[in-house]
Amino acid sequence: MRKIFLLIICVTHFYTSAQSTHVLFGERDLKNENLAVYIDKDGSPYPDYTISNSSLENSNASLINWYARNQNDFLIISKQYNCSFEKYSEENCMVLNDSIISAINQTINNKKENYTSASFLIHGYRKPFVKSNGDRTSPRDYAIMKEAFQPNLKILFVEVYWDAMYDCCYSTNRKKNKALYSLLQEAEKNALPVGLGLRKVLYSIKFDTINIITHSLGAQVALHSLFNSKKSSLPTPANSRINICLIAPALSDDSFKGYYDRKTDVDFKNKDNYHLIIGYNDNDFVLRKKVGWFGPGPYRYVNTTLGCNHKGCTLDFKKHFEKNFINSRLTLFDLSSVGQCHLVGCYCSSGHLDEMMTFLKK
Repeated sequence: MRKIFLLIICVTHFYTSAQSTHVLFGERDLKNENLAVYIDKDGSPYPDYTISNSSLENSNASLINWYARNQNDFLIISKQYNCSFEKYSEENCMVLNDSIISAINQTINNKKENYTSASFLIHGYRKPFVKSNGDRTSPRDYAIMKEAFQPNLKILFVEVYWDAMYDCCYSTNRKKNKALYSLLQEAEKNALPVGLGLRKVLYSIKFDTINIITHSLGAQVALHSLFNSKKSSLPTPANSRINICLIAPALSDDSFKGYYDRKTDVDFKNKDNYHLIIGYNDNDFVLRKKVGWFGPGPYRYVNTTLGCNHKGCTLDFKKHFEKNFINSRLTLFDLSSVGQCHLVGCYCSSGHLDEMMTFLKK
């Protein structure tokens, strides 16, 4: 009974109530000094402009839709980003998005002289931006991650905020849970356009080394930003070294079928500029999604088998990777000592990630 109770607590970080709720960033503090990228569910970057979250919600959580409904604001924002438009159009929205991304990149690249690398942090599913129902927020997760990774390192951290859905709270009612699983799947769908939006940022980062550090479903955002699991004409990053650090990823091995489908001039098949690093946990309740007969298991809804090494699949994946991606690097770390907990705080405590984070010091 105690195990079932623990599972209920843990899976609240993966499931929500039946009411779908988007995570919106229109009312964030524009004076916050932390470097951050905010991306909506369609992959559009948020401008440095206060937008009421209620008006975004009424626009289906889409900045493109919001611009169409608030065309005077669109023109004001466009002028702020040196775009001389006389009217709103979807084409002009795309130009504005590119201008916002260019401004973000300039801010990041201007700090290059003071740091050895740029590290992008990507949170997982069901993370509120502001405190809600006692749940851990995405800014709190990032503060914990920075504290764990920062000592003696000159790392520039960039926080990535995305619409990974949030609502409260998990129930043991089976009928209600079907709606919760749909919400999880909706968050997974958002990861694709968000990843492509992030790819536009990563492509123009001038740091020689980029670290991408993710937790849980954030891994899917990272992968979509780096290669084409779905066809895309967007170029992929060509930096000399990109470390892809996936902590307890909500992934299956199928997620890497397109690992070599990239748009780049880098001869990665002979000397890959990507280094894939996966920290898996056999005991993670949220990724296993089952205790005894309770729970749907790791295959259903979002396939999370790779993150929990279900039936040894993570170790099998390493063999497959070494056979098919001969000149690419994959490093596995067994984080099963963390135990059943899925929280960022659990993974970052007691030195669990010390060995995994050694790539930051190289």
